[in-house]
Amino acid sequence: MGNLRGGKILRVDLSGGNSRCDPVDAYAERFVGGKAVNLKILFDGVGQATKPLDPENLLIFGAGPLVGTPFPGACRVDVMAKSPVTGALGDSGMGGYLGSELKFAGYDHLVIEGKASMPVYLSIREDRVEIRDASAIWGRDTYETPEMVRQELQDPAAKVVSIGPAGERLVVYASINSGSGNAAARTGLGAVMGSKNLKAIAVRGRKGIQVARPGEFLDGCRTLLASIREARFYYDLHEAGLTRIHDREMRSLYEILGNPAEKCESICEGDFLKKYLHNRVGCFACPVACFDSYNIIGAGAGTAKCSPYGDLTWDLRNPDLMLFWKVFVQCQRYGLDARSLSNIIAWLMELNEKGIISSRETDGQVMDWGSPEAILPMARKISFREGIGDLLANGLPAAAGKIGKGAEEYLLMAKGSPADMHVAPIKSRALASAVSAIGEDAQVQPFLDSVSTRRYVQAKDERSFEKAIKRYQARAEREIGLKAAVDPRVTEGKAVLVRQDEERTDQADITGVCTWMTSFIGLPVDGTVMAEFMTMGLGTPFPAEALKEAGLRMHNLERAFNCKCGLTRKDDRVSKGYYDRLRPQGKVMPEIGFSEADLEKMKDDYYQIMGWDLQTGIPTRRMLEKLGLADVAEELGV
Repeated sequence: MGNLRGGKILRVDLSGGNSRCDPVDAYAERFVGGKAVNLKILFDGVGQATKPLDPENLLIFGAGPLVGTPFPGACRVDVMAKSPVTGALGDSGMGGYLGSELKFAGYDHLVIEGKASMPVYLSIREDRVEIRDASAIWGRDTYETPEMVRQELQDPAAKVVSIGPAGERLVVYASINSGSGNAAARTGLGAVMGSKNLKAIAVRGRKGIQVARPGEFLDGCRTLLASIREARFYYDLHEAGLTRIHDREMRSLYEILGNPAEKCESICEGDFLKKYLHNRVGCFACPVACFDSYNIIGAGAGTAKCSPYGDLTWDLRNPDLMLFWKVFVQCQRYGLDARSLSNIIAWLMELNEKGIISSRETDGQVMDWGSPEAILPMARKISFREGIGDLLANGLPAAAGKIGKGAEEYLLMAKGSPADMHVAPIKSRALASAVSAIGEDAQVQPFLDSVSTRRYVQAKDERSFEKAIKRYQARAEREIGLKAAVDPRVTEGKAVLVRQDEERTDQADITGVCTWMTSFIGLPVDGTVMAEFMTMGLGTPFPAEALKEAGLRMHNLERAFNCKCGLTRKDDRVSKGYYDRLRPQGKVMPEIGFSEADLEKMKDDYYQIMGWDLQTGIPTRRMLEKLGLADVAEELGV
């Protein structure tokens, strides 16, 4: 075991019923760790012909080098496979305790291939790796499964992730869930796990993490923790998660989108939290504890944070937060992505409003906006493939094809992945979603473009708008050298804004640090800070530029994998539903939206920044070789 490393990649073949270990060193020099190493393993191990639910697909878990240390928020595990949602890259970050426990067991990465002949679960207790019978657990939800696994292992401290009924039934939008409310969601990784007949993974480790300069590292963690606690948003996040911030954000977003229903103005996440909060829950080494824990009689127990509050209320024109909670608990128990569910229900409600479907297609239930009777049963229907749920479980593009009558015109997605309904389709967000490897990425939401768009909507005239955005122009000039980037009416600079967010996220994904510790939520961790701690941990210089370059290398490898799967520039697009959604204050303001020509211009700008071919969107040999990826260039044939 080296400094900051477990030292090994554990490879488990479920078809053969065996496992082996490879050293992580062969990957660490070029790719550092976390998501970047996962990508190289996936790129080398999965070809274009492999289908997402084939036994040959790989399901990979990876913990970055800072995970398992006291570094605040170093808790993430990256989960990756070829995705049944995108048909190419499937990737999701998961917090909680699995990543640190993998490191304590001596592993940086876990690679699962093949398919068991019967339901199994995987038990990892340091060098003891067992594939165990899960017949008695199959069919249980993600709340029951971890408890049953721990009881059988007689180890209450084992960290367990599992799939629920949705994953078992290969629902495209199935997730992998932890017992503490974390989920690897959005890209169908629960379905990949289910396709392997793998019900759960339990990990227990008692090894430490070797740090080169432990005293200095620990002192640095204390100083960083104090800095985090002094940040403007820290106490709001620590005391109320994102509820107070989200209440303001949802109103701001729907000010740009156009309010879906006056009754949604009564929604107050802060009041719901104040009335029902059971406890605050955090991930390993996290000082924020951003999860809101509830245990509501008649509605269920669980934890939530961030977007689901808005997904299942504002986006469905549902003002009832208790209904949100009941549905969200179902999603957690069944192992179903709540955001995808929200998008599915909203799509059905819009189809109903347009007269494309009626109650005949939806099991006798009219899909009216905000209807509790329409919302409440849908998570179960999809997870158990009941009635209309069986059609929806295979993915929205397939469902739209079966329904016909122009149903596909109303889909809201990118790379085949259902989008966040309340993300305003402004220029930077459209570009970010189009060029993302997995569809819309919640971590790439340029602040300057969205806040200036709101100021434009509120402005009485050009003069008042220019006055309102002066400080944002100054920030843009300071950060990216281009103050025009904040003007929501122009495409100039939007690619630079998107790359700024991508770089921040990539560096966090490599080291295993939660992006909520960064400027994404207004906290002080950045690439320089992470690189300083990498230097203290490794005992050798690891400059910030090296981390930035590793992030760029990873981003190119991510793109290369999708190109290997057949995706090119033409696939960097968003669905038609994105283009005509803005109705601020009931007005049509096309200048703050985007056209196809706008998107193509922004793609040109983005590809030029990345050094990718303008015609195909494929990384050039020159760029790949510059990043030490000549082997990848050979594989792509560029």
